[in-house]
Amino acid sequence: MLVRCLYASRARQPLLPATIDAIVEQSRRNNPSRGITGLLCHTDGVFIQVLEGGREAVNTLYNRVVADPRHRDVTLLAYTEVPERRFAGWTMGQVN
Repeated sequence: MLVRCLYASRARQPLLPATIDAIVEQSRRNNPSRGITGLLCHTDGVFIQVLEGGREAVNTLYNRVVADPRHRDVTLLAYTEVPERRFAGWTMGQVN
């Protein structure tokens, strides 16, 4: 079953654009093998991200974000089973 997870978080410290680019590139490399697709939005130290994929893969990745010391105030906004992906063509899209 596919799930979609939407969360928001804040950066603990200001992040340089190069750091955010590196995060997106790492996601684009790693997500295909995990079956994860999604979208990352970032502005003024706030992240909003959508993760789509199998329940176990999405849960594992979300839990890694929660434990990541670069994030604080991680808030789960929505988590639902879905019949299909909205971001099927994006291993990780980015919107600033």
